[in-house]
Amino acid sequence: MSGILNEYEASKAALRRYLGRFFARSQDVDDLLQEVFVRAYAMEARRPILMPRAYLFRVAKHVALNEIARRKNSATDSVEDFEQPDVIGSDTQPGVEQLVDGRRRLALFSNAVAALPSQCRKVLVLKKIEGLSQREIADRLGIAESTVEKHLAKALLLTRDFMARREHQEPDGASTRETAAVRRLRSGDGE
Repeated sequence: MSGILNEYEASKAALRRYLGRFFARSQDVDDLLQEVFVRAYAMEARRPILMPRAYLFRVAKHVALNEIARRKNSATDSVEDFEQPDVIGSDTQPGVEQLVDGRRRLALFSNAVAALPSQCRKVLVLKKIEGLSQREIADRLGIAESTVEKHLAKALLLTRDFMARREHQEPDGASTRETAAVRRLRSGDGE
């Protein structure tokens, strides 16, 4: 039997409590719990996991961060919620405001990438722009895959923080609960 599966069964209640700190609905927690298992089990199929419990909690942290970011970036109202079909901005062409904001955010992102440490910037560009895998990046730069992963994570965090500091206001009004959840996850509280 797999080490991840054994540890998942033994730690399921603790993982559920951990994810429950960030998400109120039990259905959300159950879905995320399943995602944690699937990701960890898939990774174990590729390489052995030496510390399954710690790895499960690390995966849970990343799954929670991804879900918070996804919710923050998703639209809150669907087109079906509007009574009139002629909703401004519902056509396929973006409006002038969206184009201007998109260009502003692209410039901000470019500045954020330019401000990154050299190695982080190289890894981010190779991964996100050139679409290379972590193994290909490691080979090209002559570093370990785990180092690539660390540089990529650091680059993404620094870029996000840079952009957040430069924004005039929080664009979609993220809730205090989401902000606190992200801070707790980033600080490693509860692992």
